[in-house]
Amino acid sequence: MRLLALVLLGCFLTTEPAVAEEHHPVAAIKKEIRRYGRDFKSMTLAPIHWDRASWTHFGEGVAAVAIVYAADRPLADAVQANRSHFSDQFSQVITPFGGRRAENISALMIVAGAWMGDDRLRDAGRDSLESELWAGGVVTPLLKRSFGRARPIQEEGASSFHPFSSSYASFPSGHATNAFAFATAVASHYDGWVVPTLVYSVASGVAISRVNDRAHFVSDVLAGALIGRAVAKGVVHRQHGAPVSWTLTPSWSNGTTSVMIHIRG
Repeated sequence: MRLLALVLLGCFLTTEPAVAEEHHPVAAIKKEIRRYGRDFKSMTLAPIHWDRASWTHFGEGVAAVAIVYAADRPLADAVQANRSHFSDQFSQVITPFGGRRAENISALMIVAGAWMGDDRLRDAGRDSLESELWAGGVVTPLLKRSFGRARPIQEEGASSFHPFSSSYASFPSGHATNAFAFATAVASHYDGWVVPTLVYSVASGVAISRVNDRAHFVSDVLAGALIGRAVAKGVVHRQHGAPVSWTLTPSWSNGTTSVMIHIRG
């Protein structure tokens, strides 16, 4: 309820002053709902309009997740072999930033930006909240239910899937999705390295914590991160016309699997 109140207040504060009627909270809320509806339609139909390069990038993402999936068991064992009291404490602190806390921060950014007249802060909050709602509230939950992958802590192995079961929800990681949706949307509004480094460090920490806590395999958090980033880039691009370019390059060396991710935009 507090998040809803903040968002509604933010919608009211961000209303354009050109027309008197638009100052009314109901008009502002309707305007925001229409924005979300347009974006949902745009993102849902986006694959229809993808060109060859877009499908290539999508394939690279799927291939990267598949490669890491093949190494999930040894990667999970390696993380657990190095687990410590410090890593557990770190996970306890950082994990909430991939959940409701990220959404609350986005809502606060909307309200604070509108109150202070800081359009960049306000828009970063609006785009990050919308990205979190679509990526973490729609896309990832649908995939979780469809795949029904067992979590590491359920001790069924890395290849245990129970499609459409509500008891199995490891793939993709919702926390990683939310964290990277927030980080990508916010970073897209700020030049330089300080803000992007901060938000991506937190997002990476959230992803690592989920593997540390045996809530997810590495491929789960990689898929979640890619989903969160892709949705956020789509939202930002639609609202502000920011160009997007990213590539993933898998590699093998001495029996070790790795993925190089290079993103511009």
